[in-house]
Amino acid sequence: MGKLTDHELAKFISKRVTELTEVTGLPLKGLASFTGISYSTLRSAKNESLSLSLDSFARLCSPFSIHLSDFFNPEIKLTVDGNRLPELVKFKEAFLDRANSFKSFEMSVSPSRGINDELRKQREFVARMIYTSDYFHTEKTLNQMVLDFEREHQIQFSKDRLTVLLKKYIGLELLDKKVLPRTIRRPNDLRRPYLYFRKSIPNF
Repeated sequence: MGKLTDHELAKFISKRVTELTEVTGLPLKGLASFTGISYSTLRSAKNESLSLSLDSFARLCSPFSIHLSDFFNPEIKLTVDGNRLPELVKFKEAFLDRANSFKSFEMSVSPSRGINDELRKQREFVARMIYTSDYFHTEKTLNQMVLDFEREHQIQFSKDRLTVLLKKYIGLELLDKKVLPRTIRRPNDLRRPYLYFRKSIPNF
């Protein structure tokens, strides 16, 4: 079949598509999925595109038992055939459940992405400080590192996070650590703070 090129007809079809979304209770994407028409085609119809296939609108009518002649008759109000209602209701419930699940997934993933980006940034920063700077040529405590990195590089670490990251480079024998002498510890510090320092300088 041919293409629709009449602007008034395109406008009328746009109204019919809107009417179908209202009658079925489906959003445009749901209507596209239920009828098997591509979302882009249906969106073109909704936007009063002048390049619309009549074949697509024949397929739009079929799942609801709407005759094509009725679809194009402005005097007839579109309705869903009663025999198709159970199928439509079942589809709508499944579609809306999927949509809600996807929204929940997006809400949970977005913060995770932000956290993962921050962790990656921290890993890369520590690697640069070890491989391309002389920062660890002098002994540093975790407290010193936390303060230095935030003040001089505007990047924040917890002491626990730094401990985990530095452990890797101790395993690679690039860094070493030793217990801070008791004589220079705080009297009320019951932990065993360490001094971290560069063990060897790799040749590049």
